[in-house]
Amino acid sequence: MRAIDIKQLKEGMRIAKTIYDDAGRILLNAGTVLTSLYIKKLDQFGIPFIYIEDEIVGPLQVEDVIHDTVRIQTVKALREVVDKAKIQSDIDFTVVSNMVNKILDDLKSTPNLLVQLMDSRSANMYLYNHSVGVCVLSVITGMALGLDELKLKTLGMGAILHDIGKTLSPGPEHTIHGFEILRNNKILNIMVGHVAYQHHEKYDGTGYPRQLKGEDIHLFAAITGVSNFYDNLVTNLNPEKRLYPYQAIELVVAESGRSFHPEIVKAFSRNIAPYPVGTAVRLNNGAVGVVVSVPRNYPTRPVVKIVTNHVGMLLTTFPEVDLLQERTLFINEILSEKERQEIL
Repeated sequence: MRAIDIKQLKEGMRIAKTIYDDAGRILLNAGTVLTSLYIKKLDQFGIPFIYIEDEIVGPLQVEDVIHDTVRIQTVKALREVVDKAKIQSDIDFTVVSNMVNKILDDLKSTPNLLVQLMDSRSANMYLYNHSVGVCVLSVITGMALGLDELKLKTLGMGAILHDIGKTLSPGPEHTIHGFEILRNNKILNIMVGHVAYQHHEKYDGTGYPRQLKGEDIHLFAAITGVSNFYDNLVTNLNPEKRLYPYQAIELVVAESGRSFHPEIVKAFSRNIAPYPVGTAVRLNNGAVGVVVSVPRNYPTRPVVKIVTNHVGMLLTTFPEVDLLQERTLFINEILSEKERQEIL
């Protein structure tokens, strides 16, 4: 499977991952063949990209880090809480807490998974899906850092509520508003409020709202800050600004020691597949292939199914090359969807 922008969809393509509407109802099932009517419908729903099956190498199975049902239920719960935050100060966060527990259960049951898939988000639900995505990324990073279960729960609650202040203001002051909403809630650990308050602080002291520096930034807020930065890069609703995972990871690493704590960057990066399954790549020998599996411990050295030779001729059979074994080969570039369609 591969992610493809809605504007690049064509009739006859087959959906690889079930698509849901804003209410969590199935919009189109996996396996559905796209028609012009379906493509128009997806565009009307404001969905920026979907996953389709690879036409040449066939279906590719990728397991998501949390179940679709958990993600959908969490988005619903979060939306209810955010709507209440707009009109009242005393908010019951129990339903969100219960969903964070389910996220923790999912992640603990599959601790060796790499993050390869991102959820497709409509503009209407972007804030809620973004918050769930940041929660998942933060908890995975916390697990990599060896945090215990109680700390993971507090981190997860802080991460999922980090942008709740945007219910009052979308600007930089959302960090202060979020802190005020969360700090006096009796069922929440005070650190949950500090995640909302500090997630835009930077390791070098150039962040906001207090220009905290280094270890003065709470660990949970620092983790959430990295996750927030990455998630915004790879799920941007504007396709011209949306980055591939390897590009986003490069930017995260580039900010190590500046925006982000170096140890958090290391832990975060270990859990992201820079070249997810389904990515079309060109190797340094000129051959073009599709990533079909990614080793957990060496995600930059995936298994690639070769589909063209070094001069661009489409092969009749598609041999697999394990870049862990073939030390002289490496990925030279990722092909855009346009380049992919021209070549393949």
